[in-house]
Amino acid sequence: MRFLPLPRLLAAGLAATLLLAGPVAAADARPIRILLLGTFHMHNPGQDAVNIDSDDVLAPRRQAELEALADALLAFAPTKVAVEARTGGTDLVWPEPLDPDALRTDRNEIVQVAQRLAMKAGIKRLHAVDVTGEFDLDPLRAVTAARGAREMRETMAEGAEVGRQMGERLTTLSIPGYLDWLNSDAMIEANHRMYRRWLRVSGDGQYPGAKLVTDWYARNMQICARILQVAQPGDNIVVLYGVGHVYWLRECMTGLDDVEVVHPSRYLQAADRARGAG
Repeated sequence: MRFLPLPRLLAAGLAATLLLAGPVAAADARPIRILLLGTFHMHNPGQDAVNIDSDDVLAPRRQAELEALADALLAFAPTKVAVEARTGGTDLVWPEPLDPDALRTDRNEIVQVAQRLAMKAGIKRLHAVDVTGEFDLDPLRAVTAARGAREMRETMAEGAEVGRQMGERLTTLSIPGYLDWLNSDAMIEANHRMYRRWLRVSGDGQYPGAKLVTDWYARNMQICARILQVAQPGDNIVVLYGVGHVYWLRECMTGLDDVEVVHPSRYLQAADRARGAG
């Protein structure tokens, strides 16, 4: 009986292994595409550092805009939709079934954007990837050192101005047009800028600004980890979150070898054009 020389035997074995593993390796090599869509809170909860008053998204004009938005996002071919909500399950699947009737009564963007899109895409459940996090501005307001107190006043005034601009734009634009503006690089930076400035809110050996920014960073990294937990090779995931989160979520995912971060602008602009044409 003849035996193959060891190098040829190893080469043959490697070739057979690669041949068998080929389809699996090809499937695993598919990128995870994540579309980060920053939003305003359509039901006006008033719980953010910068808040705006939304008009009624249940009005017929806004409903038509939301339909155009969901139709445009279908071009991304979403396989999962992740939202700013929490669930006790380790699989991070939102337990409530999607309810078409809720589109007529519930103003929350999770219903109006995420559930609407999921139902159109044939997705049965949303993924709830949010985590609790401390966000306490009171220690920053209590700073009495001149420089820290001045930085706090100026930052809050700047945030109020950003909020004013956001509210003003919302009254003049369609929802897809508004989200396109809100997700522009300039507005993502404007929403993130106050966190940088809060690093200077300190005094008397206390650094409450740095603690708040650290807490905010930690929350967003945990959200990012949950998104990556539910992702599988080949997934196209729409992540709908308050726009203030987008900077750090984008930072977390950019540079990962198997993740492609997709900017929403082309889909938002397509929705705005479609609505205008209609």
